Amino acid sequence: MVFNRQIFFTFVLLVSAGFLSWLVFKELPQKLEIEKQLGDIRGQIGNLKKEEERQKGLLEYLNTESYLEKQARLRLNLKKEGEEVVFIYKKDEAKKEETMEKKNENPFLSKLKELVKVFLMRD
Repeated sequence: MVFNRQIFFTFVLLVSAGFLSWLVFKELPQKLEIEKQLGDIRGQIGNLKKEEERQKGLLEYLNTESYLEKQARLRLNLKKEGEEVVFIYKKDEAKKEETMEKKNENPFLSKLKELVKVFLMRD
């Protein structure tokens, strides 16, 4: 009888340990996936906080007096008293303007101008 009770309790303990192990290992992949997603979300939160700080800094800069003055100069063509404005054009812009003029020009007239140049250069 004692031997049967020991075998019975050992069997019950093994079955209980097996059942508990099965419960733990059954949920393990889901737990790992959730922890991975949680890590990703924490990373996104960190990125969003950095972006928020950057946006706050940009907003503070956009509200400064120096930025507003710069924009008034650029957009409204304003200048301080006694200040002179100088425009600097790049060579590419001048070439673009020439090509735009040529595109707007009548093709017949442009050929006629080329012929006149050729005849004038002969002399």
